[in-house]
Amino acid sequence: MAGCNFLVPESLFVVAPGRRHKERGAEMQTRLKNLLLAFSVALGVASTAMGQGGGYSAIDVPGASSTLAWGVNKGGDIVGAYTIAGVNHGFKLTGGRFITIDYPGATNTDARGINNRGDISGLYQNADGVFHGFLLSGDRFTAIDFPNATSTTGWGVGPSGDVVGMYTSGGVTHGFKLSGNQYVTIDPPGSTSTTATGINVEGEVSGICMISGIAHAFVLSDGEFTLIDVPGSTYTNSTALTAHGEIIGRYIAGGVGYGYLLREGVFRTIGFPGATFTGAAAMNERGDIVGRYQNADGAFHGFLLSGLQPVCVAFVPHVAMTTGGLAVTHASDFKLVTAANPAAPGEALSLFAAGLGPTRPDVDPGKPFPSSPLAVVTSAVEVRVNGKPAEVLGAVGLPGTVDGYQVNFRVPADTLKGSAPLQLSVGMAADTSVKVMIQ
Repeated sequence: MAGCNFLVPESLFVVAPGRRHKERGAEMQTRLKNLLLAFSVALGVASTAMGQGGGYSAIDVPGASSTLAWGVNKGGDIVGAYTIAGVNHGFKLTGGRFITIDYPGATNTDARGINNRGDISGLYQNADGVFHGFLLSGDRFTAIDFPNATSTTGWGVGPSGDVVGMYTSGGVTHGFKLSGNQYVTIDPPGSTSTTATGINVEGEVSGICMISGIAHAFVLSDGEFTLIDVPGSTYTNSTALTAHGEIIGRYIAGGVGYGYLLREGVFRTIGFPGATFTGAAAMNERGDIVGRYQNADGAFHGFLLSGLQPVCVAFVPHVAMTTGGLAVTHASDFKLVTAANPAAPGEALSLFAAGLGPTRPDVDPGKPFPSSPLAVVTSAVEVRVNGKPAEVLGAVGLPGTVDGYQVNFRVPADTLKGSAPLQLSVGMAADTSVKVMIQ
């Protein structure tokens, strides 16, 4: 990006190759120390400007000890499950009203998917403990049982009523797709356990599989399987996919569960504020995402993240390079993070970048950012280290620069030592080419 040059401590900050600008070290140290002081004042303001985009709302069925949201359609109808007195019931939330869904005669029911015409898929359990899938179209329930299986569960439902899920036969779990009366088994090569979770208008299927003891998300498209793993994760699943091929699911990094959205090759973490666990489950055409989260008390709640939209494609983040390496510094002294001067778990760092987009107050293109008030980035900014979200302390336009930004973040306390992948994301765009040394 031409014209994006600005300086960092002790070395030249080069965003556009071939362009150079020099300042004496003492002047630069003074400038950056003053900036740090001003930046620390703005952190409280900056942090409120960030987040995941859109807004989170908790979903709790009145009187329930647990609520989980699993599916959402274009009209905003949400389906899921809730628990009262140890019994699970399905629900549909429409127009602010909860409607209970119970398969006739079942001891437990769970609604998992809903399409735009209102068909609902899920699973139920009888008194004998056996699981079955179901499809609810209008007021009519239809049981789903894979031939000769010992158990069957339904997950997603496609636009025309095709259902995907899993069945168990001979002690092994397989995915399936049901179209009309035709069952088809779905198993990625090498999988020892498979669950099909979602199906879109193109007939593409999402799911979860176990290969060599590791859980992976997968997508089946045109007869070919693609495995999906969030970088740095130890577990990745996929619970749904959209007509545009966006993948929704959850992953585990550092022993903590997060939701994610994969769009155009970029992973975006979904984390309900203050939660100890978040799992994203489905997304509709409006960008609404539903899922579940867990607080420190262990209770599950559903959530709705409304209207999560991609950042303008004109803004693509790039962590800057210096003559001494990547422009990632210790926030305490602005010295570069290097193999000889590594970062520590839990330490606050500053990175310098271009392409983070609009700010508040607004700055005209080609104009330098002001020093007072600081220009706070308005897009959702995220930093991940080893696949785990880092606490973003603030993001501002670097005063006196054009398209130069500073992002302060804290390295997760449980980050492993060594060369750690660092990802800077703005909306749906990301720079994934960066690694930092942790000691």
